Amino acid sequence: MAWSSIDLMGAVLDRVDTSPAYALGTRCTAHSSTTPYGIGEFIYMTGVISTAIGSWATLNYDDYTTTLLVDNAIGPVGVAMSASVASTYGWYQIRGKASALIAAGINENVGLYAHTSAGTASGTSSGKSEIIGACSAAASGAGGLTEVEINYPVTGLSAAA
Repeated sequence: MAWSSIDLMGAVLDRVDTSPAYALGTRCTAHSSTTPYGIGEFIYMTGVISTAIGSWATLNYDDYTTTLLVDNAIGPVGVAMSASVASTYGWYQIRGKASALIAAGINENVGLYAHTSAGTASGTSSGKSEIIGACSAAASGAGGLTEVEINYPVTGLSAAA
């Protein structure tokens, strides 16, 4: 999908920066010309090792670092727009329709959970961390990059686990 920033001129949301191009924590809104993605919101953060496009990451707002999402994580979550690995910087989507890593096949409109594979989500609870504010937006037979809907997602511990 091709995102165009609405409120931050020159922002390339799928680029990996080797030095900060914006102040860490900068947010921007962008529009995608690829339907059905529409409008999304993004935050500029420091990457972490093994990040791939579509990885789910826990966002640390104290120092704007990220950690690949794992079970038992608690806090705000975003979806990596690029492979912003350690010692690099990039954008993480926090609102709108996104293309995110799902561990296995999933139905449409299913709640999401942190998966045992770091940086991926699942439609079934394999542990305790529910991703509140996220659901699948399309069915996928095999997992991988899948359309999801996110609205400032956070992880919390599910009472069912």
